[in-house]
Amino acid sequence: MGFFRTLFAKWRLKKSYKKLYRDDGVYLLLYCIRGWRAQGALLRDYKFFTDIVGSTATAAGGVPVAAVVTSLEDYPTDMDKWWVKNEDNLESLGMRFSSHACITSLPDDPHASPALRARRHRSEQVIRRLICDSYQAGTEKRASSCPALTL
Repeated sequence: MGFFRTLFAKWRLKKSYKKLYRDDGVYLLLYCIRGWRAQGALLRDYKFFTDIVGSTATAAGGVPVAAVVTSLEDYPTDMDKWWVKNEDNLESLGMRFSSHACITSLPDDPHASPALRARRHRSEQVIRRLICDSYQAGTEKRASSCPALTL
């Protein structure tokens, strides 16, 4: 990205973030990562992002930033193994997150295998729980009042 394009992109992100924060409040920011890619552009983009919104590790009382790791279809039994395998690497690069979700992001396909459909369903539940937990922490509401779990 060229210097001026980067500067303009940062300005737009900062403006959008401030408007969101001012208007409705922000309880959670999701930083999406493709499972096969844990360095290079990922680190540059993370720094770009956290320069604007702050880092979970340094923003006391700030908005939590959660990692959502996608494209984990090749982890047939436990998609969280990706996190176990890569968490230390991410931290050593200076990337810190308040929480994480490891998911498959394939579209719903009624002809897919039962195992793949089950992983997709589990992924939906993991994302909903992540959102709900953050909402509860931000508003101190009970789990039964979380709208994300009733979708």
